[in-house]
Amino acid sequence: MKFPDNITIISDEVSQDLPAISAFVREFRLGGIELRSLNGRAFKDLTPADVAEVSAASRGEGWRVFGCATPVFKCDLDDTAAIATHRDIFKRSLDTARELNCDLLRVFTFLRTPNPAAPAKQARVVEHLRGLLDLAAGSGIRLGVENEHSCLVATADETLAVLTPLPADRAGAIWDPCNVLYVPGATAPTPADLVRLAPRLFHLHVKDALHRAEAHSIHIAVGMPVGLGEVGWRAHLQALQSTGYRGLLSLETHWRLEKIDETLLHLPAGYAFSHGGDVASRTCLHNLKAILETL
Repeated sequence: MKFPDNITIISDEVSQDLPAISAFVREFRLGGIELRSLNGRAFKDLTPADVAEVSAASRGEGWRVFGCATPVFKCDLDDTAAIATHRDIFKRSLDTARELNCDLLRVFTFLRTPNPAAPAKQARVVEHLRGLLDLAAGSGIRLGVENEHSCLVATADETLAVLTPLPADRAGAIWDPCNVLYVPGATAPTPADLVRLAPRLFHLHVKDALHRAEAHSIHIAVGMPVGLGEVGWRAHLQALQSTGYRGLLSLETHWRLEKIDETLLHLPAGYAFSHGGDVASRTCLHNLKAILETL
Protein backbone atom coordinates (compact mmCIF):
# COMPACT_ATOMS: atom_id res chain seq x y z
CA MET A 1 0.00 0.00 0.00
CA LYS A 2 1.10 3.53 -0.67
CA PHE A 3 0.70 6.74 1.27
CA PRO A 4 -1.03 9.09 0.66
CA ASP A 5 -2.55 7.93 -2.66
CA ASN A 6 -5.27 5.86 -1.01
CA ILE A 7 -5.81 8.02 2.10
CA THR A 8 -8.64 10.44 2.77
CA ILE A 9 -10.00 12.01 5.94
CA ILE A 10 -13.39 12.93 7.35
CA SER A 11 -13.59 16.70 7.11
CA ASP A 12 -14.61 17.62 10.65
CA GLU A 13 -11.80 15.51 12.12
CA VAL A 14 -9.60 18.43 10.99
CA SER A 15 -11.77 21.54 11.27
CA GLN A 16 -15.19 23.08 10.74
CA ASP A 17 -13.66 25.67 8.41
CA LEU A 18 -13.14 24.75 4.76
CA PRO A 19 -9.95 26.83 4.25
CA ALA A 20 -8.29 24.88 7.10
CA ILE A 21 -9.52 21.57 5.67
CA SER A 22 -8.24 22.51 2.20
CA ALA A 23 -4.85 23.49 3.62
CA PHE A 24 -4.64 20.10 5.39
CA VAL A 25 -5.48 18.29 2.13
CA ARG A 26 -2.77 20.23 0.29
CA GLU A 27 -0.15 19.71 3.00
CA PHE A 28 -0.62 15.95 3.10
CA ARG A 29 -1.28 15.69 -0.65
CA LEU A 30 -4.54 13.84 -0.05
CA GLY A 31 -6.90 13.12 -2.90
CA GLY A 32 -9.82 14.67 -1.09
CA ILE A 33 -12.17 14.36 1.87
CA GLU A 34 -15.18 12.56 3.21
CA LEU A 35 -17.65 15.35 4.03
CA ARG A 36 -19.44 15.36 7.36
CA SER A 37 -20.15 18.53 9.38
CA LEU A 38 -18.96 21.98 8.29
CA ASN A 39 -19.27 25.57 9.48
CA GLY A 40 -20.78 24.33 12.73
CA ARG A 41 -23.58 22.49 10.95
CA ALA A 42 -24.24 18.74 10.84
CA PHE A 43 -24.24 17.18 7.38
CA LYS A 44 -28.04 17.06 7.26
CA ASP A 45 -28.16 20.81 8.01
CA LEU A 46 -25.61 21.99 5.44
CA THR A 47 -26.94 24.95 3.48
CA PRO A 48 -26.81 25.38 -0.31
CA ALA A 49 -24.06 27.95 0.31
CA ASP A 50 -22.05 25.40 2.34
CA VAL A 51 -22.33 22.83 -0.44
CA ALA A 52 -21.45 25.37 -3.12
CA GLU A 53 -18.37 26.39 -1.10
CA VAL A 54 -17.15 22.79 -0.97
CA SER A 55 -17.91 22.26 -4.65
CA ALA A 56 -15.96 25.36 -5.68
CA ALA A 57 -13.00 24.46 -3.48
CA SER A 58 -12.78 20.88 -4.74
CA ARG A 59 -12.97 21.97 -8.38
CA GLY A 60 -10.53 24.82 -7.91
CA GLU A 61 -7.95 22.80 -5.99
CA GLY A 62 -8.35 19.49 -7.78
CA TRP A 63 -9.45 17.27 -4.90
CA ARG A 64 -12.57 15.11 -4.58
CA VAL A 65 -15.37 14.50 -2.13
CA PHE A 66 -15.07 10.73 -1.79
CA GLY A 67 -18.08 10.26 0.46
CA CYS A 68 -20.95 12.12 2.10
CA ALA A 69 -21.41 11.07 5.72
CA THR A 70 -25.16 11.26 6.25
CA PRO A 71 -26.85 10.30 9.55
CA VAL A 72 -29.58 8.40 7.68
CA PHE A 73 -31.22 5.60 9.68
CA LYS A 74 -29.45 6.43 12.92
CA CYS A 75 -32.94 6.29 14.38
CA ASP A 76 -35.31 3.74 15.88
CA LEU A 77 -36.51 0.93 13.62
CA ASP A 78 -40.05 1.27 14.99
CA ASP A 79 -40.27 5.06 14.70
CA THR A 80 -42.26 5.58 11.50
CA ALA A 81 -42.08 9.37 11.66
CA ALA A 82 -38.29 9.37 12.16
CA ILE A 83 -37.85 6.95 9.25
CA ALA A 84 -39.83 9.27 6.98
CA THR A 85 -37.66 12.19 8.11
CA HIS A 86 -34.50 10.20 7.39
CA ARG A 87 -35.74 9.25 3.93
CA ASP A 88 -36.20 12.97 3.27
CA ILE A 89 -32.63 13.59 4.50
CA PHE A 90 -31.46 10.91 2.08
CA LYS A 91 -33.28 12.57 -0.83
CA ARG A 92 -31.59 15.89 -0.02
CA SER A 93 -28.28 14.08 0.36
CA LEU A 94 -28.61 12.69 -3.16
CA ASP A 95 -28.83 16.26 -4.46
CA THR A 96 -25.80 17.23 -2.37
CA ALA A 97 -23.80 14.27 -3.68
CA ARG A 98 -24.66 15.13 -7.27
CA GLU A 99 -23.52 18.72 -6.83
CA LEU A 100 -20.27 17.51 -5.30
CA ASN A 101 -19.70 14.84 -7.96
CA CYS A 102 -19.64 12.27 -5.15
CA ASP A 103 -20.81 8.69 -5.70
CA LEU A 104 -21.00 7.37 -2.12
CA LEU A 105 -23.54 8.14 0.61
CA ARG A 106 -22.90 6.71 4.09
CA VAL A 107 -25.97 5.39 5.95
CA PHE A 108 -26.68 3.44 9.14
CA THR A 109 -28.94 0.57 10.19
CA PHE A 110 -31.16 1.84 13.04
CA LEU A 111 -30.45 2.05 16.74
CA ARG A 112 -29.33 -1.13 18.46
CA THR A 113 -31.87 -3.07 20.52
CA PRO A 114 -31.70 -6.47 22.24
CA ASN A 115 -31.22 -9.44 19.91
CA PRO A 116 -29.96 -7.29 17.01
CA ALA A 117 -29.27 -10.29 14.76
CA ALA A 118 -32.84 -11.57 14.84
CA PRO A 119 -33.68 -12.51 11.22
CA ALA A 120 -36.92 -10.52 11.31
CA LYS A 121 -35.04 -7.35 12.34
CA GLN A 122 -32.36 -7.88 9.72
CA ALA A 123 -35.03 -8.40 7.06
CA ARG A 124 -36.65 -5.09 8.02
CA VAL A 125 -33.29 -3.32 7.80
CA VAL A 126 -32.70 -4.81 4.34
CA GLU A 127 -36.09 -3.62 3.12
CA HIS A 128 -35.46 -0.07 4.35
CA LEU A 129 -32.07 -0.08 2.62
CA ARG A 130 -33.76 -1.33 -0.56
CA GLY A 131 -36.02 1.69 -0.26
CA LEU A 132 -32.97 3.97 -0.28
CA LEU A 133 -31.60 2.15 -3.33
CA ASP A 134 -34.92 2.79 -5.06
CA LEU A 135 -34.60 6.50 -4.27
CA ALA A 136 -31.04 6.48 -5.68
CA ALA A 137 -31.92 4.48 -8.81
CA GLY A 138 -30.28 5.88 -11.94
CA SER A 139 -28.14 8.36 -10.02
CA GLY A 140 -24.91 6.33 -10.06
CA ILE A 141 -24.65 6.92 -6.31
CA ARG A 142 -23.76 3.94 -4.12
CA LEU A 143 -24.96 3.16 -0.61
CA GLY A 144 -22.20 2.74 1.98
CA VAL A 145 -23.57 0.89 5.02
CA GLU A 146 -21.44 1.62 8.08
CA ASN A 147 -21.18 -0.72 11.04
CA GLU A 148 -21.75 1.24 14.22
CA HIS A 149 -21.76 0.04 17.83
CA SER A 150 -24.99 1.89 18.56
CA CYS A 151 -26.80 0.37 15.56
CA LEU A 152 -28.26 -3.02 14.63
CA VAL A 153 -25.34 -3.68 12.29
CA ALA A 154 -22.13 -3.48 14.31
CA THR A 155 -20.15 -6.69 13.71
CA ALA A 156 -18.84 -8.39 10.57
CA ASP A 157 -21.52 -11.10 10.76
CA GLU A 158 -24.28 -8.51 11.08
CA THR A 159 -22.81 -6.49 8.20
CA LEU A 160 -22.70 -9.48 5.85
CA ALA A 161 -26.20 -10.59 6.82
CA VAL A 162 -27.64 -7.23 5.76
CA LEU A 163 -25.49 -6.70 2.66
CA THR A 164 -25.77 -10.17 1.12
CA PRO A 165 -29.37 -9.70 -0.16
CA LEU A 166 -28.51 -6.31 -1.70
CA PRO A 167 -26.85 -5.69 -5.11
CA ALA A 168 -23.07 -5.71 -4.67
CA ASP A 169 -22.44 -2.90 -7.14
CA ARG A 170 -24.85 -0.52 -5.40
CA ALA A 171 -24.61 -1.37 -1.69
CA GLY A 172 -21.41 -2.12 0.18
CA ALA A 173 -19.70 -1.83 3.53
CA ILE A 174 -18.09 1.17 5.11
CA TRP A 175 -16.26 -1.05 7.58
CA ASP A 176 -14.90 0.35 10.82
CA PRO A 177 -13.20 -2.38 12.86
CA CYS A 178 -12.67 0.01 15.75
CA ASN A 179 -16.43 0.38 16.22
CA VAL A 180 -16.59 -3.29 17.19
CA LEU A 181 -14.51 -2.50 20.28
CA TYR A 182 -17.41 -0.40 21.57
CA VAL A 183 -20.00 -3.22 21.27
CA PRO A 184 -20.75 -4.79 24.68
CA GLY A 185 -19.98 -8.51 24.61
CA ALA A 186 -18.65 -8.55 21.05
CA THR A 187 -15.47 -10.35 20.09
CA ALA A 188 -12.63 -7.98 19.18
CA PRO A 189 -12.29 -7.24 15.45
CA THR A 190 -9.93 -9.50 13.52
CA PRO A 191 -8.15 -9.28 10.16
CA ALA A 192 -10.21 -12.32 9.13
CA ASP A 193 -13.33 -10.15 9.39
CA LEU A 194 -11.80 -7.74 6.92
CA VAL A 195 -10.96 -10.55 4.49
CA ARG A 196 -14.55 -11.85 4.66
CA LEU A 197 -15.91 -8.37 4.03
CA ALA A 198 -13.45 -7.49 1.27
CA PRO A 199 -15.74 -8.46 -1.66
CA ARG A 200 -18.36 -6.02 -0.34
CA LEU A 201 -15.99 -3.33 0.92
CA PHE A 202 -16.48 0.18 -0.49
CA HIS A 203 -14.58 2.18 2.11
CA LEU A 204 -12.51 1.53 5.26
CA HIS A 205 -12.63 3.84 8.28
CA VAL A 206 -9.44 4.06 10.30
CA LYS A 207 -9.42 4.90 14.00
CA ASP A 208 -8.28 3.16 17.19
CA ALA A 209 -9.40 2.66 20.79
CA LEU A 210 -8.69 0.85 24.03
CA HIS A 211 -11.14 -0.93 26.29
CA ARG A 212 -11.77 0.92 29.53
CA ALA A 213 -10.88 -0.75 32.82
CA GLU A 214 -13.69 0.97 34.73
CA ALA A 215 -16.62 -1.42 34.85
CA HIS A 216 -18.93 1.42 35.92
CA SER A 217 -18.26 3.50 32.79
CA ILE A 218 -21.07 3.82 30.25
CA HIS A 219 -18.41 3.88 27.52
CA ILE A 220 -16.59 0.58 27.22
CA ALA A 221 -13.77 1.94 25.05
CA VAL A 222 -11.87 5.19 24.66
CA GLY A 223 -10.29 6.66 21.53
CA MET A 224 -6.54 6.40 20.99
CA PRO A 225 -4.07 7.45 18.26
CA VAL A 226 -4.03 5.05 15.32
CA GLY A 227 -1.73 2.13 16.07
CA LEU A 228 -1.82 2.56 19.86
CA GLY A 229 -5.17 0.92 20.52
CA GLU A 230 -6.52 -2.61 20.28
CA VAL A 231 -7.59 -2.80 16.63
CA GLY A 232 -4.21 -4.13 15.50
CA TRP A 233 -3.94 -1.98 12.41
CA ARG A 234 -0.76 -3.49 11.04
CA ALA A 235 -2.33 -6.96 10.88
CA HIS A 236 -5.57 -5.53 9.49
CA LEU A 237 -3.82 -3.60 6.73
CA GLN A 238 -1.63 -6.57 5.88
CA ALA A 239 -4.76 -8.70 5.49
CA LEU A 240 -6.40 -5.99 3.43
CA GLN A 241 -3.38 -5.85 1.16
CA SER A 242 -3.69 -9.60 0.54
CA THR A 243 -7.25 -9.12 -0.77
CA GLY A 244 -6.15 -6.72 -3.51
CA TYR A 245 -8.31 -3.92 -2.11
CA ARG A 246 -7.98 -0.77 -4.22
CA GLY A 247 -10.33 1.51 -2.31
CA LEU A 248 -9.69 4.25 0.21
CA LEU A 249 -8.65 4.35 3.83
CA SER A 250 -10.59 7.16 5.48
CA LEU A 251 -9.12 8.52 8.71
CA GLU A 252 -11.79 9.12 11.35
CA THR A 253 -9.49 10.31 14.13
CA HIS A 254 -12.03 10.35 17.01
CA TRP A 255 -9.25 11.14 19.49
CA ARG A 256 -7.96 14.45 20.80
CA LEU A 257 -4.96 15.53 22.88
CA GLU A 258 -7.51 17.33 25.03
CA LYS A 259 -10.23 14.89 26.08
CA ILE A 260 -13.30 15.03 23.86
CA ASP A 261 -16.78 14.52 25.28
CA GLU A 262 -17.58 10.92 24.36
CA THR A 263 -21.23 11.83 23.79
CA LEU A 264 -20.13 13.89 20.77
CA LEU A 265 -18.84 10.73 19.11
CA HIS A 266 -22.37 9.35 18.63
CA LEU A 267 -23.42 12.15 16.29
CA PRO A 268 -20.19 14.06 15.60
CA ALA A 269 -20.69 17.62 14.41
CA GLY A 270 -19.83 21.20 15.23
CA TYR A 271 -16.96 23.22 16.62
CA ALA A 272 -16.76 21.40 19.96
CA PHE A 273 -16.24 18.12 18.13
CA SER A 274 -13.59 19.51 15.76
CA HIS A 275 -11.63 21.36 18.46
CA GLY A 276 -8.09 19.98 18.49
CA GLY A 277 -8.77 17.77 15.50
CA ASP A 278 -6.00 19.16 13.28
CA VAL A 279 -3.19 18.21 15.67
CA ALA A 280 -4.73 14.84 16.54
CA SER A 281 -5.29 13.96 12.89
CA ARG A 282 -1.69 14.84 12.04
CA THR A 283 -0.53 12.39 14.69
CA CYS A 284 -2.81 9.66 13.37
CA LEU A 285 -1.79 10.23 9.74
CA HIS A 286 1.88 9.98 10.64
CA ASN A 287 1.19 6.78 12.60
CA LEU A 288 -0.78 5.34 9.68
CA LYS A 289 2.03 6.22 7.28
CA ALA A 290 4.55 4.46 9.53
CA ILE A 291 2.41 1.32 9.59
CA LEU A 292 1.88 1.31 5.82
CA GLU A 293 5.59 1.73 5.17
CA THR A 294 6.28 -1.54 7.01
CA LEU A 295 3.96 -3.60 4.82
